[in-house]
Amino acid sequence: MDLIFYLTLGLFILLFGTIDNNIDFDFWARLTVGKSFMQTGDLFNFDFQSWGATHEFIDHEWGSSIIFYLIQNYTHDIGLFLFKSIIIFLTFYTITKIIRLENKKIPLHFLFFFFAIHAISYNIFSTIRCQTFSFLFFTIYLYILRKTSINKNYRILWCLPVLNIIWTNLHGGFVIGLILIFIFTIGEYLNKKNFKPYLIAFLACCATCLINPYGIKYITFIVSALALNREHISEWQSMFFSKIYKHSLLKFELYFYCAITLFIYSVFKNIKLDGIKNFYNKIDKTKYLIILFTILISLKSMRFHVFFIYTLISYCYCDFYNIFNKKLPAKIDKLKEIILLVLILISTTSHIMEYKFINTVKPSQYPIYCIEFIKINNLKGNIFTNFHTGSYVSYKLYPDNKIFMDGRYEEVYDTNLINEMSDVFLAKNYKKFFEKYHTDIIIADKYYPLHKNLKNDLDWFLAYEDKYFALFLKKDQQKKFFKYPLKSLKEYNKEKFKTNINWL
Repeated sequence: MDLIFYLTLGLFILLFGTIDNNIDFDFWARLTVGKSFMQTGDLFNFDFQSWGATHEFIDHEWGSSIIFYLIQNYTHDIGLFLFKSIIIFLTFYTITKIIRLENKKIPLHFLFFFFAIHAISYNIFSTIRCQTFSFLFFTIYLYILRKTSINKNYRILWCLPVLNIIWTNLHGGFVIGLILIFIFTIGEYLNKKNFKPYLIAFLACCATCLINPYGIKYITFIVSALALNREHISEWQSMFFSKIYKHSLLKFELYFYCAITLFIYSVFKNIKLDGIKNFYNKIDKTKYLIILFTILISLKSMRFHVFFIYTLISYCYCDFYNIFNKKLPAKIDKLKEIILLVLILISTTSHIMEYKFINTVKPSQYPIYCIEFIKINNLKGNIFTNFHTGSYVSYKLYPDNKIFMDGRYEEVYDTNLINEMSDVFLAKNYKKFFEKYHTDIIIADKYYPLHKNLKNDLDWFLAYEDKYFALFLKKDQQKKFFKYPLKSLKEYNKEKFKTNINWL
């Protein structure tokens, strides 16, 4: 049965991992950092691509940047697709190992995973991102801590400080790992078990956080980043408390409420059997603290939904299985899983046979044609573009053009810049902004009020526009003739990774 389950899971992940071929907005900055390090052996402490107000550059994703660059440089698109699928598969494989710690003989049924994966597909499959590593390390930490708690073999805890060095240099999400160890320390204390090994592991991991290229400055940056106001960043908003995003992720919302209902039902079921006092004495306090923690952070931000789902599957699979298990005959139970495998195999095979494993830069997301217009007309100067497209614009146009800022708003730029930029696109005080910051070229998303205002502005003129983006130049740059982009989208995507950023 396990073989059937893992084959089904692997094929399903491969299928979903290749359906969405978008490229993350910040991926271009990751490639730039990775390429710069591989060519110079150094991590730049300043942003050479920006003309905005920047500060010393502390890159909490530098390790991921090197990995992404090497994969892209040597294996291209297919390598990126496969790497993403492998990391996601390893994450769920680790979750199954946690489940088996709870019950070694419990069958692994794919449908439980099917609905859970669907609930967070927007977060784990959309594109390859640095937090993919944090999702994997989170489950590995959970497995090590849970195994130690069950087997009382505390030697394995010494893996955590070593793993923490790696995680710390891949992504700032390592903070979740530290919190996880701390929760285990409190939980084991409440369980009246030996909590000291967890406390020592926590302190050791805190110490190994200092093993990074920036030393104590890295930790200071992470602490300050946790307190940043991210009201303009959608993935940091709450889908439960924000009116804009309240029903934007319906699959997760339905799964969240159903899972919480089932969890509460299983709790009351156990209370009814054992009584409140016996239930409290018998339960694993650590388990409930971790579930509560991941519920709270998932309520706070869409970015944390994955941690809640992974924790719930790891800890509550056995509870949910017992609720829905109808004790079918073994042959029928196995046949059900085989049918699922065959259906997913057919879907995956038919999809892969027609698939070209090519990541695409889409005109609806990136100002492809505006960039080409700038290149063929040899327009130089400072470009103002939205922060999420800034990484791509600078990747394609540096060194002839610099951007104001990109998606690394918390790492590179003054904290107020993201709010200033957002106000500009909403057409608030945009004239004063462009007086304050010398701007030569503006690339505006057409659905923002700024686009309409600039069309009627006497200081700017519309030089080029496509369906989604518009390019404005200053009036004194106006001339009678411009060259216009003629290449097909297919041609642009063939050369999407070409850049003039080169240190050799």
